[in-house]
Order: sequence, then C-alpha cells, then structure tokens
Amino acid sequence: MKVLEAIDRIDVRNLRGKPDAAASQRIVKAEAILVSIPFESGGVPPWSFGGSPKLQFDTLLVRLETEQGIVGWGEAFSRGEDRSLKSMIETRVLPLVIGRSAFEISKTKYDLEFQLQNFGRVGPIVYGISAVDIALWDIVGKIAGLPLSALLGGAFSGEVEVYASLMRYGNCDDVVKATRQAIERGYRYIKLHEITEDEIRAAVEAAGSKAAVMLDTNCPWPVAEALRYDRILEPLNLYWLEEPIWPPENYVGLARVRATGRHRIAAGENAGSMHDFVAMIAAGAIDIAQPDVAKTGGVSELLKIASLCDAQGIEFVPHCAIFGPGQVATIHLNAAQQTLPMLERLYCDFEAEIYGGATLPVNGRVAVPTAPGLGLDPDPDVISRYRVA
Repeated sequence: MKVLEAIDRIDVRNLRGKPDAAASQRIVKAEAILVSIPFESGGVPPWSFGGSPKLQFDTLLVRLETEQGIVGWGEAFSRGEDRSLKSMIETRVLPLVIGRSAFEISKTKYDLEFQLQNFGRVGPIVYGISAVDIALWDIVGKIAGLPLSALLGGAFSGEVEVYASLMRYGNCDDVVKATRQAIERGYRYIKLHEITEDEIRAAVEAAGSKAAVMLDTNCPWPVAEALRYDRILEPLNLYWLEEPIWPPENYVGLARVRATGRHRIAAGENAGSMHDFVAMIAAGAIDIAQPDVAKTGGVSELLKIASLCDAQGIEFVPHCAIFGPGQVATIHLNAAQQTLPMLERLYCDFEAEIYGGATLPVNGRVAVPTAPGLGLDPDPDVISRYRVA
C-alpha cells in the first residue's frame, strides 16, 4: 500500500544511524480507559443504548506506549459505561499488541483480526482492533514528526465542514428547537434521527432554506415499511436517507429502497470491514458509504474503503458519533480526501471537553490539527475527573 510504503521511507530517514531505534519503538504498555462525561442534549433524554436513558456519553480510550515513551491514543466505539467491552479489549486484544513494533501497523492489524476471528468479524473485537490501529497511526505520526493527514497524502483543506447530528427527541417542539439552534450556531447541514413523519416534517420546515436536512433512522423498518416511508418523505427533499432497513445487513432490501430513486441511500456504520462495503456496492444498496473509524477497523481500513468508493463512484462520508481520538482521526481522514467529506458531530454540549474545545466547530467548521500524529492528546485532568473504569 503506497501510504504505508511512504511511512516506511519516513521511518528509515528518521532512524538512520540508530540501529536499535526501531526495536525501541516496540509497544510495552497498553491499557483501556473508560470515561463518561455528562452532556446536555437540548431536549428530552435521548434514546437509550441498551438500558435506561442517561445524559452521559462514553469515550473508551486505548493508550499504547513504546519503550521510548511515545504514547498513541485510540478509541473503541462504546455506549452506556460499557465495562464489559473495556474488559474484553484488555483481556483479548491488548495482550496481543505488547512487544509489537509500532511501525508494523498493517501486520499488527492483520494478526489481530486473524487470531481473533472466532470472536467476531463485526462488533466488539473489531472495535478494539480499530482503537489499536488508530493509536499506532498516532505513534507513527509522532515519531515521524508529521500530522496524520500528512501521512495520508496531505490535507486538501485546513478545515472540514461539520454537520449537526441531532439526538432523537420524539416530539416536534424539541426537534424544531434543536434544528433552529444548530442553524444559529452556524451549521448548514443537519441530520435527524426521528422515525415518525410529524417530527421529520417539522424539522425540515424549521430548517427551510437555511440548512440541508438528512435523516438517519437507525435501521427501524422491514422493507415494506421502509418503502412506505420512502414514498411519504419524498416531497421533503432530504439530503440523504440513512439506514432505513432492519437488519442493517439486509443489503438486498436496502437496494430495493434505493431502486425507487426517491432518496440517496447512506449506510455502513454497522460494517466491520471493506468487504461489507464490497457487498453493499455489489447489491446496489448505497449511494453513500459511512464506515466508522472506531467500529470498522481503524484508519487503515477506512483508507481501503475510501479507495473502493473512489473506484466505484460511491460517496465516502464516514460515520462519527464519538468525541475522542476516533473523532480526531476522522477529521484527518476527511481532510485528506479530495472530496472533503463532511464530519458528523452529535449535537450535544458536554460538561467538559476531552480536548479542551479544540474539536468544537466554529460556524459549522472544525480545524484540522497540524501537530504530529493525531495532533491532540486527551486532557489528563478530564480523564481523571470522569474516568469510570
């Protein structure tokens, strides 16, 4: 892969005359850190992720450290103070990383996937592998003295457009209030998570000509019901319709909705690898691919998916419902694409920001970090204050 070949050349230049330096960049420490921070959603408590609704949001960090003290940060997708996921990553994934060279990103990712395949090719194991991959890219960037976007070929812009991804409110008053507030804050694109016609229509009318509106339904409907909503919602001119089919791997059913031509269809946050997108595209199921860096194999896998999309004429717009290293990695990934995909940001205000506000959008845009690696490290005081495991 050309990107990794470029990294190898960087490493050789930086390590010339230091025969033991490569060995000294082996991973000697690895830990998972679960942080949960209270937030304000702008309305009634959001829908639950496996339990009672809580106005707190997880960030499941993975911290890798080399023998020379270089620290890389990654993130696994998590919800609901998921201590079991943290434990699984610590007991199954991270022990296999100790002793590996930080430079062997592709080999480490392959070995983890192959050795752990019996525990799942989609889901928690892949979340852990994704976090490791992100952290390794962070380390390599820091060693090379280059931001991640530079390792990926360079940024096409110093900032990325952000769309406000609203919570699901389930009532017209709150969704209208949140839509108007997001527009006042400078967002020009707004994504809903409503699943009933009244709320969807109310938000679109509230946005008017000031913002484009897309809809993510999070896989609620069988095919017949999805086709009914596809027809009902057509006059609203949604920017895209996301994941209308249950189960999400029913690509044939998703293709039936897409075949009506009423909406551009987006999907992919539940995918585990590039091969899931190969299957989606082969089925004619999507216009827009939405892999998640913390769920779909990390930076390395998203690079493959981006190339696949480019070759197949599919729009590449990564999913990003996280706020730690995965979000920062997505900013770099998006900036390194000629198409400059928009960054998703869940619309909520936190009691404390993991990066001290560096990733907060200003007038609907966020700056691409320029320091080495991810360019931002989590605030240790925030970790200490909000750590739950």
